[in-house]
Amino acid sequence: MDSLTQIVLGAGVGELVLGRKIGNRALLWGGIAGTIPDLDVFFTFGDPIRELTVHRGFSHSITFALLAAPLLAYLTQWIYRNKALDVTWRQWAWFFFLTVFTHPLLDCLTTYGTQLFYPFTDYRVSISSVFVVDPMYTLPFMVCLIIAAFYRNNIRVRTRWAATGMLIGSAYLLAGLFIKQWAEHTIGSRMRQQGIDYVNEFVGVTPMNIFLWYGVYETTDAYHIGYRSVFDRPDMPMRVTRFEKRHDLVTPWLQDYGVDRIIWFGQGLWIARQAVGGAIDIFTLKFGMTGFKISDDAGDAFRFNYRVTPLPDGSLAYEQQTRVDNIDFKEALGQLWRRIWGEDVL
Repeated sequence: MDSLTQIVLGAGVGELVLGRKIGNRALLWGGIAGTIPDLDVFFTFGDPIRELTVHRGFSHSITFALLAAPLLAYLTQWIYRNKALDVTWRQWAWFFFLTVFTHPLLDCLTTYGTQLFYPFTDYRVSISSVFVVDPMYTLPFMVCLIIAAFYRNNIRVRTRWAATGMLIGSAYLLAGLFIKQWAEHTIGSRMRQQGIDYVNEFVGVTPMNIFLWYGVYETTDAYHIGYRSVFDRPDMPMRVTRFEKRHDLVTPWLQDYGVDRIIWFGQGLWIARQAVGGAIDIFTLKFGMTGFKISDDAGDAFRFNYRVTPLPDGSLAYEQQTRVDNIDFKEALGQLWRRIWGEDVL
């Protein structure tokens, strides 16, 4: 999730753990701890392959939380060594474990996913039931914490406000998990009704809501993408866009580490297209299409890709490409809003 959401979650967890003892310090340290795992972005050094493997890697694992918690506990005890805080080292350690570890747990629900069990496995946990930025989760939670911050720490109503924010947020996340089950069943059934006998599927949520979903369905030589909203009429047809795989374009490079990591990151859902100068563009499909325009042109449907260029010495150069200059974001958000409510905007 975005940094603000992780700060809010960390602050909320911190308040529930130690708010009655240390008041707004729990919100402060919880918010700080809640954003620590995302500091891994400073170790990618602009390398597009390192960005895939390092971000949401070790710093988002159970191992990291177990190692960071006692160190942060020692740090805070040292900072408050001259303060009369009734908090033991063990309580600080438990506080920091929960505020750090809930960060990757929340990220596991996104499409990007996390390497939760690193270094034992690089498997990326990606449930894809909530978008990486969702104000419907963040804002009610944040408002409750702001209200709680105005009460003294020894007043029970303070804890109630924090708990209310946590419950509202958790209920929203739980609803997303249930609605995803509906989306998987509904979109899969519609695909089969259209004669698409798929062998693999991936269903994810669209930006800033849990009501509109997309499905990526794999057949022998292509992927098929369709959208469904919980507000769609039962008789509303589901438009499906087909993309040929063209995996053959990348066959000579499949053993290269960079290509392997791109495919790993995309959970095996990718297509390739010929680019200029012998380069190949690899598009990851698990994030769905950009906008609702029906087009089998990968460059038009997917705005983010990795360009792989062979160099004279036989090595490969990698570049993450983003084509968003010609996107009218106001129009795109309007289309998203209308599509959520069941309007056919394709």
